[in-house]
Amino acid sequence: MGHDVITVNASAARGHRSISDALASAVDGSVILVGPGRYQESLVLTKAVTITAEDGPGTVELLAANGPAVLLNAGSAALTGLTVSSADTDSPAVLVAAGQLSFTECKITAAAWSAVYATGKGTVLMRGCEVRNPAGAGVVITSSGGNLMDSCRLRELGTSGVVIAEHGELVMRACEVREAGGNGICLNGHGRITVTDSTVTGTAKPAVAVEQHASAVATRLAVSDVEGIGFYLASSGDVLLEDSSVTGAGAEGVFAAESCAPVLRRFQVRRTREHGYLFTGQAAGTAEDCEARDVVGVGIGVADRGTTEITRASVSSCTGAGVRLATSADPFFRRLHVAGCDGAAIEAGDGALGTFENVELERCGRNGIVVLTGARTSITGASVRGTAGAGVLVREATLSLTDCEIAESGGDGVLVDTAGEITAVRCRVRDGKGSGFLFGVGSSGTLEESEFTANNADGIGVQSELSIRIAGCLVRDNLGSGLRQTRGSTALQVLDLRSTGNATRDAYGTVSASGTATATAAPPPPQQQDRGAANDPISELNALVGLEGVKREVNSLVNLNLMAKRRVEAGLSAPPMARHLVFAGAPGTGKTTVARLYGTVLADLGVLRSGHLVEVARADLVAQVIGGTAIKTTEVFNTALGGVLFIDEAYTLAAGQGGGTGPDFGREAIDTLLKLMEDHREDVVVIAAGYSREMAEFLRSNPGMESRFSRTVEFENYSADELVTIVRTHCKRHDYRLDESAAEVLEDYFEHIPKDGTFGNGRTARKVFEVMADRQASRLAMSPEVTAVDMTVLLAADFDASMV
Repeated sequence: MGHDVITVNASAARGHRSISDALASAVDGSVILVGPGRYQESLVLTKAVTITAEDGPGTVELLAANGPAVLLNAGSAALTGLTVSSADTDSPAVLVAAGQLSFTECKITAAAWSAVYATGKGTVLMRGCEVRNPAGAGVVITSSGGNLMDSCRLRELGTSGVVIAEHGELVMRACEVREAGGNGICLNGHGRITVTDSTVTGTAKPAVAVEQHASAVATRLAVSDVEGIGFYLASSGDVLLEDSSVTGAGAEGVFAAESCAPVLRRFQVRRTREHGYLFTGQAAGTAEDCEARDVVGVGIGVADRGTTEITRASVSSCTGAGVRLATSADPFFRRLHVAGCDGAAIEAGDGALGTFENVELERCGRNGIVVLTGARTSITGASVRGTAGAGVLVREATLSLTDCEIAESGGDGVLVDTAGEITAVRCRVRDGKGSGFLFGVGSSGTLEESEFTANNADGIGVQSELSIRIAGCLVRDNLGSGLRQTRGSTALQVLDLRSTGNATRDAYGTVSASGTATATAAPPPPQQQDRGAANDPISELNALVGLEGVKREVNSLVNLNLMAKRRVEAGLSAPPMARHLVFAGAPGTGKTTVARLYGTVLADLGVLRSGHLVEVARADLVAQVIGGTAIKTTEVFNTALGGVLFIDEAYTLAAGQGGGTGPDFGREAIDTLLKLMEDHREDVVVIAAGYSREMAEFLRSNPGMESRFSRTVEFENYSADELVTIVRTHCKRHDYRLDESAAEVLEDYFEHIPKDGTFGNGRTARKVFEVMADRQASRLAMSPEVTAVDMTVLLAADFDASMV
């Protein structure tokens, strides 16, 4: 093999018995072949040699008790297939202070602050290596130029996997960092890294941290299942992340601060907490084609004067807002898509600015756009649809909307509340459960060239006395007025309003150029006044205390019936509908009231002839003689034709003994009802009501039941605050006023009262009012002097829980 090959074998007579002996006899260019075995020694490499495990990786162990196991102090050297370990708690296993040390298929284990350390003028080339260090870091680089890690695995690390500090530089390809007690990759000082096709998993601190003046270029770097932040970016240096991802992080997927200006391209964040992305502390930079999904918190947050530009971002399935702007943030979003978030799609507050262009927001659990507390936000080209609450909400803030569509909102399409100001140009608001656009008390703004169509209340409602300008707008086919002004004011200016097909006539004042009132619309005729705000069943329904879920369900049903009617009028087939309902919930939650309002709405739409309510119970349907139940049920059913048949405690019909034989004919009543419902399906609505669990059993009691009653509306118990509000409503209706101390006592009472089967919800609230009124009368009857004010105030002393 020539004089350049030196052999080492600890157990044989031939060659050298230690690697150090072989090094002593080697010259530059020598190859040292090491036979299998354990060699307890430290190597100081002063010559350009190659040390190779003769029988392949894992057959040669090099162990050092003190100091580094390998120290390079030459121009270059190479190790192949060695297992290198150091037990010294103060020294790395491999130290390269000068020259270039190449590792191929080596395993390195240490017990100190680092396993591999390249510093000064030393560099490392690591290919196919494995590094473990339960006491500290895996690889620490402070030297510049020429450091490479290719296809390496770093795991079971006490601190960070890879640390690049001072002016250190590293190229990292196809590597894996797992189970690090610190960061997976940590850069500070002026460190630089280029990393591709690598993974970081299971770190206790941010998987990738780039701080101070460090720079990073990462392509296809995947972070997963880490306890903290995925990427922590707080550097003044260049940061480029492409085709990379974070999946399963205990905090933010990407956190950028300290004026960092990262560039993110095609980045994915999934299953993180707090935020998918958070740009704060004057962070800037750009993000393109990025995604945030399944975040327990906010999808994208921009705060503390962050100015990041974000293009083609997709946010979905977050428990908080899709996008949240705060504390003077001023980002720019272009082509944003937000879907299925529990919070608002876009939320801006705390003086945030922000510009949005071409955004699509859908199916969010609250509002589409919320602008609050000093925010001044601009949105152009937005589509907002399917929100649970208002499509757009503005309060104590300013919003500009241009070329936007807000559709199918669970509340008002656009609600401008106290101290809110809005400018809406060329916007369309349609098919909302409330008003298309509502100016609340203390709000102001301008509507230009916009359309408000097919909303369940007014097209435009104005409750404010401040300056409002409406110009060149269309309001049509709304279930309330086209434009309704509820407070007398000369500050409303209406120019070129086209109003057509609305359920009630418009009622508003117009303003001349001088600012004085010039005209007031005539009141609607008597037959339309009955459908105005005071007696409009939809408005009355939406004004009920609590019952938010019920309101959404009923408004949805109303819209479905409205569209069915319009389709028939247009010569189209009606969509399949099952009008019969189950109202499930505890007593006193407004089931009868909602049923009555629902019937009135269907009558107003022409779906039912009269919409009257017939309320019955088991005794009204079931007879005690053979053959009598069918006759009795039919007679009752016929009285409800054209309206609503409301069956209270309907589950009792299925509770008879013997399945309808003997003295109990409840099952016969059910069979009769099912046939009558089929025969008169276009001329009656049947609503079966009762406790939730019992109604579920009721539906299962007959094979045809679930097909007739295809929709169940759940009535939840009222909250303590809602019950106090109901008491206040009774007070107002009877010219009483509830003292605040009494309200606190009642709230505490309602909070702790058992919500079992005996709890009456609204009935309990009414009983509380009656008890307080009785006790107040007894209290005042004993007073020598009683004023009018005394007779209207109910005090805490007027409440006695034992009497309820």
